[in-house]
Amino acid sequence: MYTRQDFEKSAQMLMQQPGDFSAWEFYLGNTAQWGDYPVFSHVGREHLRSQFIRDVEALAVFFKNELKLQAQDCFTIFMPTNAEGLIAFFALNKIGVIVNFIHPLLSSDKVSAIMDFTGSKGVMLLDLFVPGNLELLKKKGVPAVIVNPKQYAYPDCIMCPREEKTAAMLSDAGVEHYGWSETVAKYAGQSVENIPHGLKYVCVYMNGGGTTGESRTIMLSNTAINNQVYMLGSPDVPTEPDRVGVDTEICAMPFFHAFGLCAGGLSAINLGHKGVFLSKFDAEAFVRLMKENCVSEFNGVPNMYKKLVATPSFDCDALANVKKMYSGGDLVSQELCDKMYALLRKHGSDAEFCAGYGLTECCAACVVNPLWKNKFGTIGLPLPGLRVEIWDDHKNKLPYNTVGEIAISGPIVMDGYLTEAREKDVGVYIDDEGVRWVLTGDLGKMDEDAYITFIGRKKRVIIISGYNVYPVDIERLVEPLPFVKECCAVQGFEGKSPIIRLFIVPSEADGERSAQDTYVRSLIAEKLNRFSVPRDIRYIDALPRTKLEKIDFMSLSEFEPKKI
Repeated sequence: MYTRQDFEKSAQMLMQQPGDFSAWEFYLGNTAQWGDYPVFSHVGREHLRSQFIRDVEALAVFFKNELKLQAQDCFTIFMPTNAEGLIAFFALNKIGVIVNFIHPLLSSDKVSAIMDFTGSKGVMLLDLFVPGNLELLKKKGVPAVIVNPKQYAYPDCIMCPREEKTAAMLSDAGVEHYGWSETVAKYAGQSVENIPHGLKYVCVYMNGGGTTGESRTIMLSNTAINNQVYMLGSPDVPTEPDRVGVDTEICAMPFFHAFGLCAGGLSAINLGHKGVFLSKFDAEAFVRLMKENCVSEFNGVPNMYKKLVATPSFDCDALANVKKMYSGGDLVSQELCDKMYALLRKHGSDAEFCAGYGLTECCAACVVNPLWKNKFGTIGLPLPGLRVEIWDDHKNKLPYNTVGEIAISGPIVMDGYLTEAREKDVGVYIDDEGVRWVLTGDLGKMDEDAYITFIGRKKRVIIISGYNVYPVDIERLVEPLPFVKECCAVQGFEGKSPIIRLFIVPSEADGERSAQDTYVRSLIAEKLNRFSVPRDIRYIDALPRTKLEKIDFMSLSEFEPKKI
């Protein structure tokens, strides 16, 4: 079991102070102490720090000298999680260009709108995405960098050309295009100066839901991202010198989400872990990578872990290497915890399965259960250097164990939401003392030990007869029942009156539904209150999910009575 002393020791050993560095400079400073070691592995081929730096430097020369990108220009990365995305991020960051990460499965119309709004001056995408986005590329009229997904599986990555068919298609369409391998080969061994970075420089645009549920483009600075990586590194177990480049993290969360970029890719490589990139989560592929590498850490959302524990091959000796696992983005059930711990202990791992919480507006990770004192049912403690408080609707701090909105302040707070006028601090609350806060739109409560319990989205609160009903309370009560696999409580309507509607994914195809409904209602009435009792219970095969594997409660909810 890890102790607070481990935490304090590791905070001094592993990470330099974030300072006024670019993300690229921060990475170089953190890893210089370990010399040459494998930064990442792709299809069993390891790629050393020297090769990684070579490719970043070459691509930075290309972006600056050939594409003529300047500091605070914007460039779009339209790809799944892969090594090329991380290398391109660092190359652009080195010369001060803002990276605009976009979900690779968004429609062309949506991608076009985001690129227009951010003023993107180029795009990088996989060659297999070109046919479906050819009209987009023609319309945008900006250069495209084309990546072959087999790139780093080759003995010499710069000898992996684009598909000739893809290149011909782009040429016929009049699209200015460049192949990754040819570009890296052309500029290999060259370098450009780092652009001096300060607090004013935006590093990344993340396209997220916003704290009110409205889709927004979030501006994250170098300072915010470096501080996030530093905070995540502080409570880590000290990495022994002979484990650098050996201890591995499977980066399965996408880089177009701050959790995947900061808590995944950037955190892993800044700590000297070897990264393995999984472009699309698949439990069998994940297990295969575990068996091929010494995987010491997982980061993911609960549905990923549910899929893993339901996969027979996950019950394997490779679990002995695991030191820690973190889960965010949704609630972790007691059943999932029990299954995960049973598998870990069976194979000799004393790893902790720690729930956490964050949002893109604060680089994705703000609160986490520490390894030395993991309190189930909570989302943990604020990361070092953050202020996390529970506020009422008038922005007053609430007492312990009182439900209110989670408010966060610290060096990881966003610069604001992007606007046409490029103002700063839009979406950030500045108090009378000049302190910048993000009001998360999430409800929680803090106990006397500063552990926070997540209650739910503020807008997800259902008001029945003037009483606040929290769907999470209902779900926590119902999901452990033996006939329930998953559940989701939402707002519905009977006539003009709001009601609680409960969707249940049953653990068995058949069952005494009427008796189960009666038991669920009596349990909720006994443990919660009569306002929380669902008037409508529906059984479905599966809950809808977002592209990030979160339960899509919005698609199940009714927000107004149906018009007759």
